Amino acid sequence: MKQLVPKIKEMANKIREGERKRKMFAEFLREINPKIKLFHFIKPLDLDDLKIVGIDGGLAKRSLHGFDCILVRSVGVCFEYKKNKVKTVRYYPSKLPPVKADVTEALNDLDWAYYTSVFRMFSEVGTAVKCAEVFSPDIILMDGSIVPHYSDRPSKTSQVYAFYKELIEKYHKLYKACKEKGIILAGVIEDSRGNRFCDIIRKEILSRIEHPSKSEAENILEKTRDTNLLFWVLKRGEKTISFQYAENPDEHPVLREFDKEIREKIHSFYVKTAELDRPVRVDFIKNGQTENKIAGVLLSISGQHSGYGIPAPLIEADTIAKLPETEMEIFYSQIMRFAGNLPGLMRLRREQRPF
Repeated sequence: MKQLVPKIKEMANKIREGERKRKMFAEFLREINPKIKLFHFIKPLDLDDLKIVGIDGGLAKRSLHGFDCILVRSVGVCFEYKKNKVKTVRYYPSKLPPVKADVTEALNDLDWAYYTSVFRMFSEVGTAVKCAEVFSPDIILMDGSIVPHYSDRPSKTSQVYAFYKELIEKYHKLYKACKEKGIILAGVIEDSRGNRFCDIIRKEILSRIEHPSKSEAENILEKTRDTNLLFWVLKRGEKTISFQYAENPDEHPVLREFDKEIREKIHSFYVKTAELDRPVRVDFIKNGQTENKIAGVLLSISGQHSGYGIPAPLIEADTIAKLPETEMEIFYSQIMRFAGNLPGLMRLRREQRPF
């Protein structure tokens, strides 16, 4: 490690300088915000007679010599608020949700990665549909987006593609259930890597500005994730304007597989819910002033810890759904018990090195 110290110092200086420039650019954006209106303050919403459901799932997986194993469980946690306090907490299917298991054969590494993601999302979205029926909440908050990420979309030639199409149909079922019951559906992205907002600033704001440092600002934005910039821009209680999830929804690899009415309404915004944490990205189906209600609710149910801005129902759902590695160990032991010590069930060599 000692020989890396000069390189580490160089990288640290580069990172520090990049953050300094982002902070300066953020100060510039705050100065001109009264004109460009990129962000504004939102008041926390009173939590009276509100039911808010958080949905999350846990996953454990293991690759063996001839098979791949996956365990998934998902849960919906319904917080019912009365006079800004939690009145009751209910769970679906229960506070100890059952685990779903599957074993697959002959999937290549890429398809296995797709399968595990689709399997988890299918379980979570199915749980959300059931929670809409059982709880009739005002808001459903998904852990993650309300559409699959493009990196989770298998090619049409993949063995997993048919299952992926079933997932898309499951999402449509969720959208329909929420629309029929007047439920607001939103996804809270814990660690967004997106740069869509930075692109909007670069293309729609900087393009109208003449300034000696314009080219440097454009260069900064090209290398910056949204939350990295917005950490410096936003104060607690502030949210950005909303923007379309994709610049061209009809050409987006995932959105184009959804109904046109849906893909054009899926929008995003950022809101800073905790003073010392990064802003969270929220994906939602745009409908009137829905976004302000979502932001107001998030401010009321998040940020109890100044360094962690995730809403309480999602924190509870994560705690319940999480699958420890011991679950997979038990599952593997039971498979071995009933199937026998077969070659296909041998662990991978990298897990069995004798030295």
